[in-house]
Amino acid sequence: MNYDLKPKEYEIMKFIWANAPEGVTFGEIHDHVNSLGKKESRQRVNCFIQSLLSKEVLTASGEDRHKLYTPTVSKKDYDQLMANRVLNQLFGGSLRTFVSALSGGDGLSDEDAKELRKLLRERNKKK
Repeated sequence: MNYDLKPKEYEIMKFIWANAPEGVTFGEIHDHVNSLGKKESRQRVNCFIQSLLSKEVLTASGEDRHKLYTPTVSKKDYDQLMANRVLNQLFGGSLRTFVSALSGGDGLSDEDAKELRKLLRERNKKK
């Protein structure tokens, strides 16, 4: 699986994840994409969908005009995979280095730090 999603592909996947239990139709995806601002042709939206299918993050079921598209990976799993990729590629897998980079500027507010401490306490309780 290739999870390198382009921004428009990610927007499409967010829409599909939000509607995943029953799946979504091409028309619904096309309408959603066009609601984001720039109008895209049906052919262009189909190219995005074909790319998502080839990356195996999306599956299609049903016949031609009645296909339903559903994700093959949950948003939670995708987000976790991407977070780990960023952590490993940019920060050598070190959460400490990552947090230091955030806190070196205005990236980590007091509220963010408080929430991070809470998450770490909850994680430690689970062990």
